[in-house]
Amino acid sequence: MPARNGLKALSDTLLIHSRAQAGLADYCKVRGVPYDRVMQENGLDGLSAPMTLGDHISLRAHARSLEVCAAYSGDETFALNWSKDMGPGRDDTVSLALRYAPDFLTALQTTAKFICIVLDLSVVRARHATGSASIAFALSPEIVCSDQMIDRTTSKTFLRLQQVSSEGVRLSKVALARSRPVSTHAHEAFFGVPVRFEAEVNCLRYEVDNARQPNPMRDDDLFAALCELNRRRLDDRRRAEDFISRVCDAIAERVADPGLTASTVAAALAISVRALQRRLQERGQTFQGLHDAVRYRMAVDFLGHTSMSVSEIAYRLGFSATGNFSRAARRWFGCPPSMWRLDQRARSVATDVRGIDSLRVEPT
Repeated sequence: MPARNGLKALSDTLLIHSRAQAGLADYCKVRGVPYDRVMQENGLDGLSAPMTLGDHISLRAHARSLEVCAAYSGDETFALNWSKDMGPGRDDTVSLALRYAPDFLTALQTTAKFICIVLDLSVVRARHATGSASIAFALSPEIVCSDQMIDRTTSKTFLRLQQVSSEGVRLSKVALARSRPVSTHAHEAFFGVPVRFEAEVNCLRYEVDNARQPNPMRDDDLFAALCELNRRRLDDRRRAEDFISRVCDAIAERVADPGLTASTVAAALAISVRALQRRLQERGQTFQGLHDAVRYRMAVDFLGHTSMSVSEIAYRLGFSATGNFSRAARRWFGCPPSMWRLDQRARSVATDVRGIDSLRVEPT
């Protein structure tokens, strides 16, 4: 159903490089997943090819498409197995830079410094102490369908850091901010160490004997050139990054609070309420409008892609009563949330039936 009150215009504030899709069609074919149907269901069927270095797509749509692929395949580790079976995918300027980095520590720091060129994250940091090094990241709390996206991003990062890891660098711990799968075997087999699930952030922690041991593929000139290119691209992303996306992230982190106010979000952004309101007004937005938009986007994913009850979703979105959520849903969707959920499921079933019919061969 179409979005109302201009909410859809704000649906793509979180982005990922379009090359994240590269190889997915081939893997879907191997796994028997109807790739074209998944892309159509998630608004990615218009993705152009070839994918250039500057193209970005909706992170929310990409993350959701991976969850749908996992459901079609019946594999809760679909994205992890994608990395295992087909590797990390096409290189970008960030992965190329770390490949030619002087040493492991520099590669780790380079990843943390520039990864936001290719993927919008709410948290990313690299740390180093005697005998250990780590990289940690977190997706925006607005990304509801995150399990497969977390698996894919963490596994890709691990595989690319492996390229510059010497014998003195050993992965020691993995923490994932995804739900715990029924079986943890696939994750532990892939990473080779125990994996902690439902963590606050995703983290790869390494034991390092010498973080400065030279990388065999080291190329100082190429590394410097790639870092300069990445610095320019990061500056371009920061200039293009709308203030609205920062406000939406701050709202999403606190969306379960029924008493969330503009002053709370302003404090989180370290600005005054007046400054927040002025900057939003300059962009034709209001705090209440963005609060409503964040709730709407999260409601779409909670209703369409989880089995949570309507009352639980209402609680997660900060509504003080289920009736308040139902009234908001009527405004967003034109019907109660339970009816919208049933309609989406019916549409999905109808799509599946049409897909099966298209495969039938008429007898001759």
